[in-house]
Amino acid sequence: MAEIYNPGSVSQPLVIDDDDGYESLSGIKHELEEGHLLLEERFDVDDVFEVDEYGNEVNPFEELDQEYRAEGRLEGDLYEVIDLTEDADDNAATSRPRTATASDEDILQYWTLDDGLLLTPHMTVELRPSVDQEAIEFLRILSIVKITEPERTFVVLRGWGFRRSRNFQGCLPKKLNEVCLIAKMKTSDKRGWKEQALIDVDPRQVMMLRDLRMTNADFPDYRFNANEYHRLGKEMIKESGPLVCRWRKEEHRHPRTKTACEFAFVRLSEDEVDDRYRVKDAQMVNRWRGGVVPGGSHIPNRDSPGLVLDLEDEGSEQASDLQPGQRYTAADIFAGAGGASRGIERSGCRLLFSLDHWEPAARSLRRNFPGTHIYQKEVTDFVTEDLPPEHSYPDILHLSPPCQFWSPAHTVAGKDDEKNIAVLFSCTDLIKKLRPRVFTVEQTFGLVHDRFRLYFHTFLQGFTSHGYSLRYKILHLNQYGLAQTRRRLVIIGAGPGEKLPPFPPPTHSKTPEVDGLKPVVTPYQALLAIKRIKSGHPMHNLATVHRFDPPKRPWDPSKPVNTITCSGGQNYHWLGERQFTDLEYAVLQGFPRWHQFSETNVKKQIGNAFAPSVVRVLYEHLIRFLRKQDGVAGSNLPPSSSSGDSSPIAIPDSDEERDELQFLGLGGLGTKDQPMKLDDEEVEYLGESARGWSATMTGRWDGGREGVGRRARCEARGYEVDTDGWPEYREEDFMELDAGTMQDPVVIDWET
Repeated sequence: MAEIYNPGSVSQPLVIDDDDGYESLSGIKHELEEGHLLLEERFDVDDVFEVDEYGNEVNPFEELDQEYRAEGRLEGDLYEVIDLTEDADDNAATSRPRTATASDEDILQYWTLDDGLLLTPHMTVELRPSVDQEAIEFLRILSIVKITEPERTFVVLRGWGFRRSRNFQGCLPKKLNEVCLIAKMKTSDKRGWKEQALIDVDPRQVMMLRDLRMTNADFPDYRFNANEYHRLGKEMIKESGPLVCRWRKEEHRHPRTKTACEFAFVRLSEDEVDDRYRVKDAQMVNRWRGGVVPGGSHIPNRDSPGLVLDLEDEGSEQASDLQPGQRYTAADIFAGAGGASRGIERSGCRLLFSLDHWEPAARSLRRNFPGTHIYQKEVTDFVTEDLPPEHSYPDILHLSPPCQFWSPAHTVAGKDDEKNIAVLFSCTDLIKKLRPRVFTVEQTFGLVHDRFRLYFHTFLQGFTSHGYSLRYKILHLNQYGLAQTRRRLVIIGAGPGEKLPPFPPPTHSKTPEVDGLKPVVTPYQALLAIKRIKSGHPMHNLATVHRFDPPKRPWDPSKPVNTITCSGGQNYHWLGERQFTDLEYAVLQGFPRWHQFSETNVKKQIGNAFAPSVVRVLYEHLIRFLRKQDGVAGSNLPPSSSSGDSSPIAIPDSDEERDELQFLGLGGLGTKDQPMKLDDEEVEYLGESARGWSATMTGRWDGGREGVGRRARCEARGYEVDTDGWPEYREEDFMELDAGTMQDPVVIDWET
């Protein structure tokens, strides 16, 4: 990727010190010419044909289905790629992580090398070259330790290791003498990065002293003097000029498998740098986006977007309380049919706008978000156009750029390849234009495979070149309440001066009794939400859904469905007699049952979506994190309804209780002070679902087409089972509610 340089001045002239732009672009060109070697594999496609909604056999390798199938082929060697070498041999100048031993340790004040060089703590040294590509190149000495073991006594230099930023394969801008701190961490270790990043190095590996400056300032502040560069030349500056560290790379490893499971590139903050080179984080925020609105940029009934505080002004007091209806703002780019938009809205964010160029997706967005502006255009056009003030600088931005070009199933050049490459590079322009405090990205996990390294690392540099910290991880979405085996690459980023949020902890587990989490959601449980939908619903017509003759093999609905693709994937109803309906696919993909889709390409809209139920968990987590960072009172208050009503709402005790009302699209529960108004239709729905059998029904599938074990449990409880395998309702399972009025509203009191 071509670099973005700050303009020079008389006092700080522009220095072009690397051929990084040429190298990056030529590398991508080489990758395009050589092609993806993985794609030359021949997949066995026998007996994998599926049936569309019209009963026709279709090739499941068409369109984006290829992506998910090829991901499975990549999984084995993918973990080999990200499982980077942890330790090296004793003679290499690499990281030997400090570990607890039974040895005696004494702290020394100094150590003298054989050549007479005196080493003391807080010095930085350059280490001898190593053939290991992961070897550290520099060490900041924090202590000198004499270690006494039963059979030997030796001295180590203990400190933090660094590598040149240009050696991170394009993830960071390639600038002369810019370095990055390396922190290899264990997910089970509760210590901070400063402790976990400590490594021991043999003093014999020291080559020379270097000047290292740790700063949170923007490039090129505090680097070498430009006049010295012109006088001494590039090689002399490289060998003896000052080094500058602005970044830290974290590798989080599973303690049992030693596999790297999460990565992060983190901009140093003001409390992590040298005193001489410190800049206030607030100043970094102000430079980038002109300040923040603590608690969220959306405040109802105000002419301006909110009070933007100058964080550098010590006289300005941050707001200590959330304002009524105040919310964080968000935008969704490459929104599709609104999967991420729905999750963002349900989390309590104010969705400012969504964007997608595809007509069926844009129609779905307009149906579902009438109060949100929908941009139907190419993202490459969007980044060049002026935005209205109310759409500028959302607090949070979501991106799901098309990934077909990076997919392992992309075997030949396609007509949209050039456009998809342009979309890839447009993400850096989106960040520069919208300047969110936090962003999220969802992508195919095949993108992190070594075969697609150039694309992925160029994509990451589009964010780091603007000073955004980021972390990325492959998430198993069934750990967040999705009833399928879906795995996605998710990236979280934070702007200059902002803290980088962690990933939300899992909410569901296969061993809830051990983990203390909710049990994983099964397909059977997920589809209980649509049990009362009458046949004939446009997306749930059991009379017209394709049925198999002969029936397929039944399967256990307590197990997750396969990844839902753009044609549904190799999924069908567990009785083996029919396909899932489009509504069932949507619910299994995490959509609420009332989400609407335009009539064409429904399965493709569903299969392309980032699961709304997972997005909701992610964004509720980000809201809590931002409120804590902003220091606003009321951080435990629930987010407000995003349906346009800015009144405070009350959080119920469980997701199930909250979802009963959110299925109605109302966003939250009523209180005595802020009662919820329900019409006759809504009350009728609540009367059937709020106290329905599903709250106490614990029967599970025990195998067999007729579900013998489940049927026995149902009959034992007094339930009849219909022909589709569902328990029938009993009258005593329902509560009765009268419709409310403006004068006498219905108040839902879940405790009673």
